[in-house]
Amino acid sequence: VTLIFGDGTDDYFARQQVLEKLRDADLPQGVIPSLAPLSTAVGEVFRYVIDKPAAMPLYEARAIQDFVIRPAIRMVPGVADVTTFGGSVKQYQVRLQPDALKRYGVTLADVEAAIGKANNNTGGGIMRRGDEAIVVRGIGLYTGIADVAETLVKAQNGRTVRVGDLGEVTIGIPERGGMVANDRQNDVTEGVVLMIKHQNAAEVVKGVKAAVDDLNERFRLDAARTGQPPLQVRATYQRTTLIDRTVGTVAANLLGGAALVATVLLMFLRNWRAAAAVAAIIPLALLAAFAGLYQVGVPANLISMGAVDFGIIIDSAVVLVEAMMVGLAVEAASHGGVLSLGQREGVVRETVSTLGTPILFSKAIIIMAFVPIFTFQRVEGKMFSPVALTLTFALLAALVLTLTFLPAVLSLLVARHDMAERHIEWMDRLRNLYRRVLVWAFPRDKLVFAVSIAVLVVAGALVPRLGSEFLPKLDEGNIWLTVQLAPSAAMETTRGVEAKIRAIMLGYPEVRQVTSETGRPDDGTDAKGPSSLQMLIDLKPRGEWRPQFPTKEALENDMRRRVGVLPGVPTNFSQVIEDSVEESLSGVKGEISVKIFGPDLAILEALADRTARVVAAVPGAADVAAIKVGGQSELRAVLDRAAMARLGPNPGDANAAIEAAFGGAVVGAAYEGDRKFDIVARFAENQRDAVDDLAELQIPLPAGGTVSLGEIARIDVRMGASRTSREAGGRNVAVKANVSGRDQGGFVADAQKAVAAQVKLPPGYRMTWGGQFENQQRAMKRLAVIVPLALLGIFALLFGAFRSVRFAVVILAMVPFTLIGGVAALGLAGLHLSVSAAVGFIAVVGISVQNGVVMLEHVTNLISGGMPTRQAIIAGPVDRLRPILMTALMAGLGLLPAALSTGIGSETQRPFAAVIVGGIVSATLFMLVLLPLALRRMGHPEPAEANAATA
Repeated sequence: VTLIFGDGTDDYFARQQVLEKLRDADLPQGVIPSLAPLSTAVGEVFRYVIDKPAAMPLYEARAIQDFVIRPAIRMVPGVADVTTFGGSVKQYQVRLQPDALKRYGVTLADVEAAIGKANNNTGGGIMRRGDEAIVVRGIGLYTGIADVAETLVKAQNGRTVRVGDLGEVTIGIPERGGMVANDRQNDVTEGVVLMIKHQNAAEVVKGVKAAVDDLNERFRLDAARTGQPPLQVRATYQRTTLIDRTVGTVAANLLGGAALVATVLLMFLRNWRAAAAVAAIIPLALLAAFAGLYQVGVPANLISMGAVDFGIIIDSAVVLVEAMMVGLAVEAASHGGVLSLGQREGVVRETVSTLGTPILFSKAIIIMAFVPIFTFQRVEGKMFSPVALTLTFALLAALVLTLTFLPAVLSLLVARHDMAERHIEWMDRLRNLYRRVLVWAFPRDKLVFAVSIAVLVVAGALVPRLGSEFLPKLDEGNIWLTVQLAPSAAMETTRGVEAKIRAIMLGYPEVRQVTSETGRPDDGTDAKGPSSLQMLIDLKPRGEWRPQFPTKEALENDMRRRVGVLPGVPTNFSQVIEDSVEESLSGVKGEISVKIFGPDLAILEALADRTARVVAAVPGAADVAAIKVGGQSELRAVLDRAAMARLGPNPGDANAAIEAAFGGAVVGAAYEGDRKFDIVARFAENQRDAVDDLAELQIPLPAGGTVSLGEIARIDVRMGASRTSREAGGRNVAVKANVSGRDQGGFVADAQKAVAAQVKLPPGYRMTWGGQFENQQRAMKRLAVIVPLALLGIFALLFGAFRSVRFAVVILAMVPFTLIGGVAALGLAGLHLSVSAAVGFIAVVGISVQNGVVMLEHVTNLISGGMPTRQAIIAGPVDRLRPILMTALMAGLGLLPAALSTGIGSETQRPFAAVIVGGIVSATLFMLVLLPLALRRMGHPEPAEANAATA
């Protein structure tokens, strides 16, 4: 039973509420509910198998796992639990013969009671002997199978009946609920380590690896003393492998971005001291950002780290330093080329006082643009809220540092060094070219506007062609293959299929190792039957793959084709984390789930089969299957109430006998040192493999004697339900599907149309669609409401900065042109429109508005200083060309490595980075031309209005 609580609910409070409700639940006798460990869908951080010596019985390796390895790993801080899968559990088995029970007049209940009474220790208090106190104990625990066989069951007429008279007592193993294979080993024991929620995966895995190393050293020393080969614990999956690869990718992108930003600084400022002063803000702002995340209890994630753009962090500092250098050059020219220390410090103060307010507003605008991200909910909220928090904290810190730390550093620099602007010839040529472009465009402004709007319309029309998805798939470096055979498939049947698939996978040079799980773990944490198969396929680094598999999708498609030749083997290709997340979202292993609700299971299954056929025909469909709920063979004993009333047996005794004879009853425990093993009584295997064996089962009568089950029940074989799924109180059957070769959003839209047209639901039945696309739809719907409100907030900030509605409108009018570059970048990179890309569009809005503020602020300053308006509209943009280009280039180049990266972990960053790089390019180019034209077209700002804007 899975319960989903609202965001922000305290974990321990939720668990307490569930426990209280469970206490009030009316459950059948003997049913004891328990809560799963405090972990999450992505809590599996470490997997291992046990390599045992060939001479060691499998159940001995399993005992070492249960009593040595598992307890040691559970002691590691941050570990919630260790689930054991596969291996054989050692049992003391009493294999009863029905004929002997009947001959001696003994029932299963008699055997259970006899063993229970004969296997215990007692305390007799304290006996005093001289000055010594002696504890009195009665020792009656079994010490071996011989003790169990000698247990007295019945004595009559001077004759005793022992357990050994009724069957065989031996060491054995129970029916296998699950089996694990690894590479060429067909039967091994596996452990799966679950991490406590909110813990650091890297630290937990580090602790687990240390514990495993200690265990292996102990096993090596023990083996050296005995001269036997050692048992070894070997890792098959470690979350840190993915973490290290993604961190390496992010680090490479950040270093590349930092190098490009530094290059831009040096190229435009031509002063390494000024560049170093600006660059010093980066580590301080990042430190403040991490401290802020720590204080609010939000961990940094892959996306938030990859979203750090050094150019955005220091753009205001660049504007300030550039303005100071220009001011020093201008002031020096007016004083014969030499400035006193007081004059140089005065320039610094004047620059800070002049630009302080615009810088404050520009940062506030960028932060305001992030507001929609803070409103995300559920999965998208957990993934992208750290992005907004990281950038917000970094920008706030950069703002404070720009207005405090940087002026102090600049004061020290101007006191000792010449910090005036240096002549850059290529910048002069660029300014002259820009001036000529504006002069050419002014009389042709209608044409320029028309072409710009036409390009914008074309970009908007291309958006649907990009396709949509929640997030690009993160390559985890593995494949998680699941197979669900017919519900009635036996363990041996599934194992046969498993061996064939494992051989196919091991034949790929791209595969490092294969671990398969058939059935379910013994603790019941995963309620699957023997017809279920899961396979972890660990892949080698991409550089070691053959050229015929340029992408992971190509490799998966080839694997899908080769496995597809096996008859009746439906597959689902996913990844370890991806599979867990998908199952937690919809309860189904697949990217897309279709759930049909209704009262009748037969009708539900028929509708699901029809839906699966329709979905499978949609282009891009892969791994489509209806989850089977029927087809499970049942051997039933339907009790005849009239016959039971006539003959006298109790229905409870009859059901208990069926359970014990065929399923086995735990009647006691045997201890070997500190290890505890169950004593299980059941019929011998050759006495419970036919329908007649059930009919001959002897049921005790209240007055003594027995009656066969066949006399009081109807024995038949029929097909029943293998599972019944319920959600929100309603029965449902699900259809699952993956998407290959196209976008997820477009596939869902086409599939929904096809299903609506071809699958008609009867009255009382309904259908829902679920999966990752739900997260995308929910996020996009929220953005559709919140983004306009954020733009309204930006408008208010612009009005507060310039005291002019016209100025605010003309700057906001430049925002849509970010779409052109963003769409072009996504298209060229082959990326779909995702939530990550949408967050990129949100971020680039603030950056584009900031550049507009930088330009318009200088125009208003020139006008308020007495320059004619027509001249200021050209001079202002030309003067501010360098800081605008610097901030745009730094913001774009800072994320260019992330936009071009193809390493593991880059998938989720690329849409965000690509949109910002492309959006900044188009926003800057169009703004440089259109903003001056718009100012001229909307009417020249009068000196009074300009004075108000600079006040």
